[in-house]
Amino acid sequence: MRNALIVLLTSLCLSVLLPGCSDRGSGRAPVTPAGYGSVSFTVNWPETAQYGARVIPASAVTIAVTVTRNGSQVGQITITRPATSGTINSIPAGTALVSAAAKDGGGATVAWGSTAVTVLAGQTVTARLVLYEFSGSINPIDGAEMVWVPGGAFTMGTEYAWWDPPLTQQVTLSGYWIYKYEVTVAQYRAFCAATGRVLPFWPGNTWSWAGKSGWADPALQHHPIVNVTWYDARDYAAWAGVTLPTEAQWEYAARGPQGNNYPWGGTATAADPYNGWDETKCANYYNSYMQNISTWPVGSFPAGASWCGAHDLAGNVWEWCADWYGPYSMTPVTNPTGPATGDYRVLRGGSWGSGGPWFFRAAYRGGIDPWGRVGGMGFRCVVLSPGP
Repeated sequence: MRNALIVLLTSLCLSVLLPGCSDRGSGRAPVTPAGYGSVSFTVNWPETAQYGARVIPASAVTIAVTVTRNGSQVGQITITRPATSGTINSIPAGTALVSAAAKDGGGATVAWGSTAVTVLAGQTVTARLVLYEFSGSINPIDGAEMVWVPGGAFTMGTEYAWWDPPLTQQVTLSGYWIYKYEVTVAQYRAFCAATGRVLPFWPGNTWSWAGKSGWADPALQHHPIVNVTWYDARDYAAWAGVTLPTEAQWEYAARGPQGNNYPWGGTATAADPYNGWDETKCANYYNSYMQNISTWPVGSFPAGASWCGAHDLAGNVWEWCADWYGPYSMTPVTNPTGPATGDYRVLRGGSWGSGGPWFFRAAYRGGIDPWGRVGGMGFRCVVLSPGP
């Protein structure tokens, strides 16, 4: 396992060498209720947002914001401010609520069931509910195309690996949508513009970025965004009303129930662990780095698309997954989310700078510090929502 990590980090170092290395509003005015009791909003679908603003008093207070659909509760945010300190706490949404977040006066966003934000006496806190009903294959927030991955079971990992020990587990997954392409420069720029987030540092005047004026250069808008940390990717996903894929979701989208060796096919055996490798079907060291090319526009290798229609699951950029890097379960699991803690976050897929066919296998996994940011790492997202 340690050897797998070392090799992955070595492949990423190619990028370290780089120089300088809507919501749609509901149409209603914000609501400022009187007093400090419970506040309820009734949302008539597909209305997408309601706001409630409160000044947190010095004394203890709890504010509940409830969302209902057709008389049934679909989500709730509870803002709690004890007498001596304060946090915003999120309660997981119901199945009818695709995405929700709480937002403080300083602009920090808290996804359902995630990080708490400290608030102070006298601070104005806005509880912001963002409701999206994904219909079809387009995310209405960032315009991303999505492809449907029907639920199923598969053997995750591989018995035929040059790293030791081989890792496998039996996994069953519910159906989900996955982004057809990696998140692009244009999409990430829109996120930064909407949230005030600073764009990643410019990769430098080399490879595909040579002669470009910066992230706003028209020639780069359909390239995958790079130099993003795991936290950048997570926050983009929260803004877009989606999530990062679990490691199992990523691998299943790449290899399918038949267990393809690469997104486009191949069957691994002990005698031929790289069966199916084809360097013309993804952006890699041979057709990219050696040709003074780094990232390619997403979808540039259609012959390398996976069984569900997702592109670039091999090559172009490594992709962040939601999971901590850790051992697989030794027993069958359903919708696994990985270890509870860890030092590294999972990366999958290989990049334009990766030089061996092992990096691009659908079963290959590596990990890196979640604060890491290099020119060979990006991400895509998933959403749990009814299928087509």
